[in-house]
Amino acid sequence: MKKTFAIILIALVAFSAFAAGTKETATTKPVITFYHGWFQDDWQPAAEMRAMYDEFAALHADEFEFKAIALDSGNQGVYDKCVQEIALGRFPDVVDVAGMNIVPPAVAAGVALDLKPYIDADKDFKAGIGVNYEQNMYEGKIYTVRDQLETIGFWYNEDLFNKAGAVTPDKWNTWDDFITAVAALKACPEVETPFTMNQGWPSTILFSGYLLGTEEGRKLGNSVPATYDNEAFKDALSFVAKQALAQVDNEHFTASDSDRYREDFFDGKSAMLFNGVWESGSFGSVSVKPEYIKPAFFPTHESGKKAAIVSASPGFVINAKLDDVKKNACIEFVKFMTSKATATKVFEKAMAMPPSTAIDYDTYINGNYDVTVKALAAACKAALEADYQSPTAGAAWGQDVNDAINGKFAGLRDGSKTVEQAVKEINTLL
Repeated sequence: MKKTFAIILIALVAFSAFAAGTKETATTKPVITFYHGWFQDDWQPAAEMRAMYDEFAALHADEFEFKAIALDSGNQGVYDKCVQEIALGRFPDVVDVAGMNIVPPAVAAGVALDLKPYIDADKDFKAGIGVNYEQNMYEGKIYTVRDQLETIGFWYNEDLFNKAGAVTPDKWNTWDDFITAVAALKACPEVETPFTMNQGWPSTILFSGYLLGTEEGRKLGNSVPATYDNEAFKDALSFVAKQALAQVDNEHFTASDSDRYREDFFDGKSAMLFNGVWESGSFGSVSVKPEYIKPAFFPTHESGKKAAIVSASPGFVINAKLDDVKKNACIEFVKFMTSKATATKVFEKAMAMPPSTAIDYDTYINGNYDVTVKALAAACKAALEADYQSPTAGAAWGQDVNDAINGKFAGLRDGSKTVEQAVKEINTLL
């Protein structure tokens, strides 16, 4: 009898353990995998962005497991992973491609979720994404939104301009004023160079800025043209070649991977730095006095009017084939990243311009804030006050076109290549 009871007891214990295990399996929390490129441990914005992801994970720990995975190959690595997954008929749960345009191939494969219905149904969500709504509209749908805007113009050293007797960029009326100022800066013995350029990013910024100066150029930059044999395109290439690249000596024209264009500016050697508003995060530890560094945006061909690059570009993309639980979790994540509370952290801690329309930049400009935050606020406000705000040309054209253009700057500078030849080669390549 005792033996029989023992057997029954063992069986009951075993069944209870089995039942408990079955229940645990049945209620296992879904896992949401998010890939991003903020891998840098020694860069504050990257650490701050990862902290925001961790905050979201903690808020929803009882509902699902949110795994934010940083790829040490950066944004390019996230884009490459998406391409590889699409080729295999798959897609990650959610990604941040941070400017790399994965939308067309993802849409063609049917793996990108249209966010527009969710945005239209939530006024706070719509306010949080700001210009994403118009700029990331693709065939009437919105497959991506970004939590940071690529807001780009240039910074100038007011002290060097004054020493050269050059009119400062805030008073420029047209691009002719740029040309006149560069000549004055070159003639001043206290200015080593008007700017340092390289064969990539700063030259591309100036190219895009000049392109925004005409209606034709703005239309071109917002489309994917059948050909780049276009007067606005050629005029912008010619301007950069003659009025910028040819104005610096060999020492101040470097390879596309060189950071010399930033170093010279912060060492007080150059008068202008073509880069985004996020550069303000560097102002606390540079040789130049921060009060000398001012934000500026581009003149146009319309007297007194300014143009700024304010680009949403691709950012978060959600897998359209997820079940409802995981899909809703991913949507909540994007809402969290574009909320006013998170937008404030993106601005104050990650030193970037969020798309949210709820940020009051005057509060930062006039308040008791760090010099880096005040500079960022001034730059963001100036961008919003520009007469024209357009995305980067690369947002529409893609990385291949950007790379093709960058490959022509050296030849255009030294005269070994004409604008006509460069355009022909770009068209042939693409």
